[in-house]
Amino acid sequence: MSVNCVLSAKTAALAAVFVSLSPASAAPLAYVTNQKADSISVIDLSDERLLSTLSVGKDPAGVAVSQDGARVIVTSPTARELAVIDGKQGLVRKTLTVGEGPLGVAITADGRRGFVADFYGHFVSVVDLDALEIIKRVPVGHYPAGVTVTQDGRRIFVAEREDDTVSWVDGVTLAIKRTVRVGRHPFGVLLDPEERRLFVANVESNDVTVIDLDRFEVIATIPVGERPYALAFSGKTDALFVTNQYDSTVSVISGREYKVVKVIPVGQYPEGIATDALGEKVWVANWFDNSVSVIDADRLQVTKTISTGNGSRAFGQFMPQGPLVR
Repeated sequence: MSVNCVLSAKTAALAAVFVSLSPASAAPLAYVTNQKADSISVIDLSDERLLSTLSVGKDPAGVAVSQDGARVIVTSPTARELAVIDGKQGLVRKTLTVGEGPLGVAITADGRRGFVADFYGHFVSVVDLDALEIIKRVPVGHYPAGVTVTQDGRRIFVAEREDDTVSWVDGVTLAIKRTVRVGRHPFGVLLDPEERRLFVANVESNDVTVIDLDRFEVIATIPVGERPYALAFSGKTDALFVTNQYDSTVSVISGREYKVVKVIPVGQYPEGIATDALGEKVWVANWFDNSVSVIDADRLQVTKTISTGNGSRAFGQFMPQGPLVR
């Protein structure tokens, strides 16, 4: 079968499922990648319910959503692809071959550029999401995992797992500007809402590194649970939330004191985590339980569990960060 035929088949399948969701202005949506099911669970954030399950790529893992929810990009490491989805029309615009093992992914606030960390190729692909083409491959450290970008797209940060470092890539020159050493095997990375600090989850040293972005220096190291994987921040409560894979918990860290203030049990082997635009709810994808736990950011307790697909990973910003539609 030709590549065009495969792409057309994928597009048709996704378009059919999205009929009930388009246009996507009725409610903000979350897109949870189910790596073992080759699918995405689409969740209505207002009603906290599963809307649909989409077939997309092989072993989808990383995901990023633009601020307005109009664009969604999903990595498939096994297929070496990036799927670019129109969140308004419910269409796959294109599936791009991006490297050897695309994993972590980030998108600018306006949805015009994507950044894909290639775990096996040791580079970050910069993708023009309007032209649907790769602009450049930026060489970085060994086994890059998580990646994030500032709102204006001028600073990109990538965790280099095997080097125990984080690199700052200039969004204009598309070259590494500086590199800083963090904990052992950094994976997830997250900017705070003011873009003054960068948080890094280190899976081997069981801690979180805090980097001051004005100086690009480490200012704190915070012990958490076993195998911290990804992070989310609530601007409303000034708290950082970290998934601990082996403990099946989420550590809650004070954004001012840099210490754990509570540990919340969630589903088995939690991976992806994100807060909604208002910082009121925290959403946790549980790999072994095939579910999403919903945490109230004020009460710091799970209020609901939503069944998803097999191997819910949701590595990245899997929901929009623009104002929620009520």
